Amino acid sequence: MAQIDGSTNSIIRPVRSPLGAPQIRWFEESTSASSKVIRAGDPVTFDTVVTTHARIVWAPSSQGAVGNLLQNGITSLLGIALATSTGDGSTTGMLASTVAPALGRMIPVALADGHTEFSISISSVGAAPTPPASSMIGVTYPLEIVRALNRWFLSSTNLSTLADLSIVVTDVPTESMGTTGGTVYFKFLSTMVHRSVRMGGPFT
Repeated sequence: MAQIDGSTNSIIRPVRSPLGAPQIRWFEESTSASSKVIRAGDPVTFDTVVTTHARIVWAPSSQGAVGNLLQNGITSLLGIALATSTGDGSTTGMLASTVAPALGRMIPVALADGHTEFSISISSVGAAPTPPASSMIGVTYPLEIVRALNRWFLSSTNLSTLADLSIVVTDVPTESMGTTGGTVYFKFLSTMVHRSVRMGGPFT
């Protein structure tokens, strides 16, 4: 059995949509800690702790026993960032909400609209990670941030708590089956997605 270890190149990507192509929308990034600036492949949400809610941030990852899972209870998820921020997390380049944002602070996002499927690697961290198999289709899993890599993976070993689950596997590419650390396709639970972009999708 082959094994693919996760790396900084293991990023979430949109792969297909019945609409013909994934929906992509540009959003202005918000301020953040410099260690949490948005990068390509990161789940992003609206910044709900400021008055300008249309700005986006790196998705919260304090769920689970060790605080490394995507928070399930959010309702502000937008999708996956397709570009890396050129900022440092500060207010540099940001303008008032009534003014057109500076292009340098805009991030393209593949929307979690309920139609788009994304590819993700299964984490090779932890005890006996599950190799991709067709039996995973329809099963709900958590998203896990591996902080050593600062990348997100499907966690196949954190299934005991319903509140930790946030994505549903929709397909397993044939070439990934049986490969530890391989990839699967998924959709986000629609209950987590912001109503401005949600068109459907799986529920809890």
